[in-house]
Amino acid sequence: MTVTAKPGVDEKPPGFRLLGCPGLSCLRPKGLALVCALSLVGMMAPTAAMAGEATLGGVSVTLPPSAGFCDMSANHLADSRAIASLSQILERTGGKLLSETADCSQLADWRVGRRKLLDDYAQYQTRVALLDKPASGLLAQTCNTLRVLGNSMLAKEWPNLKARIESALQNVKADKPTDLGVLDEDANGCYGGLIQKMRTEAGTDKTVAGLGAITVVRNRLLYLWRYTVYHDPDTVDALLAKVKLDVAALIAANP
Repeated sequence: MTVTAKPGVDEKPPGFRLLGCPGLSCLRPKGLALVCALSLVGMMAPTAAMAGEATLGGVSVTLPPSAGFCDMSANHLADSRAIASLSQILERTGGKLLSETADCSQLADWRVGRRKLLDDYAQYQTRVALLDKPASGLLAQTCNTLRVLGNSMLAKEWPNLKARIESALQNVKADKPTDLGVLDEDANGCYGGLIQKMRTEAGTDKTVAGLGAITVVRNRLLYLWRYTVYHDPDTVDALLAKVKLDVAALIAANP
């Protein structure tokens, strides 16, 4: 996938709430016709994903999947609908979806209608306006900006992560993500999160936790998002640890 910058797009990074896109938690394959159509494009379980590739402003980068995750593909009708929906949402905020992966076993069942919703999935994204710009110094600058643009009041009032999450859950509104602000920062990236309660297409209520990372790969800024079902504050801690491993793998794949 080759992506070029579009003139006139706002270069200011949005908060983690806008960068995140938990839409797959509420999408499901529609109807028997889709399940039958899937049999024409393959009913086999997805195999472990190979690392994807993307070209960002003339720079080639490798996009390894999370451990145990498989690529979603436009060749599968259910995948194609989800990818198109997420791409449109990101494009409205100046973003670009580079790849989408999901837990391999969940994805296999979801494609053939044995599972209504995906719970665990991940995305690589980029900001179109920054594609042609070297990322030197941008990581720290972007993280500082996000501390301001994100839900800084929540972070200041509740510096303890557990208390911050509990406070967010008390005030969160259905289908409106609540930004948890910047959760951590290290040499590899800047990490933030969101919590969202939603009504799914399956008619069920669901609370989703999303952890995002902003990192620099081959002098280009990249965004990695990973989502799961929220159970308790430990969900966010566990997800943060997984995202840090994902970012380390991404950097290792792009020496």
